[in-house]
Amino acid sequence: MIDAPPPTAALVEQLGSSDFNVRALALAELVRRGRATAPALGLALDSGDPEVRLQALRGLAEIADPGSAGSFARFLDAADERMRAFAAQGLSRVGDPRALPALARAMDDYPDELHHLYTPAVVELIARGPAALTAVAPLLAAPKPSTRARALLVVRRIVEANPRLGTWEALASKLGPIDPSAPPPIRAQATVDPATGEARLEILK
Repeated sequence: MIDAPPPTAALVEQLGSSDFNVRALALAELVRRGRATAPALGLALDSGDPEVRLQALRGLAEIADPGSAGSFARFLDAADERMRAFAAQGLSRVGDPRALPALARAMDDYPDELHHLYTPAVVELIARGPAALTAVAPLLAAPKPSTRARALLVVRRIVEANPRLGTWEALASKLGPIDPSAPPPIRAQATVDPATGEARLEILK
């Protein structure tokens, strides 16, 4: 006899489990079920359990239901950096026009434990390609070295994946010898042609 799949409410409750595996499996199943679970996850954002709120927002970002845009915007300025990271990621994945500024603000939020330059915002900005450069270029001159390093990583990955922007080697030659993990402030600007969608990155003197 095959057990019946757990109801959505039970899975949402498991998002607050003290057992990592239970939380992970519950989240994976909720995401697998797709937009049908978005209303329950949206309600879970008001849970008294911060872990449930976090996992619910993460699940909504993975599901990417456009109807969740308001929920993502609600947490862009949350005290918890993880909430800010998933909120910005969610806005990006539903194609919300607020996404690029939100991702830029969340650049340093929730670094990967093994690859500290990677955050949800960094991953999402790389995925957005040349269109992200207008938001990322100013961050090359950000006050914090960590922000500049992440912005430089995003620029490099985008340039390497898009030959029309030139080569990374050519761009690096303009920057001179720098430590990519702690680059100096770099003045740069990026523009996107509204007619063609073509992006251009310029290093300023």
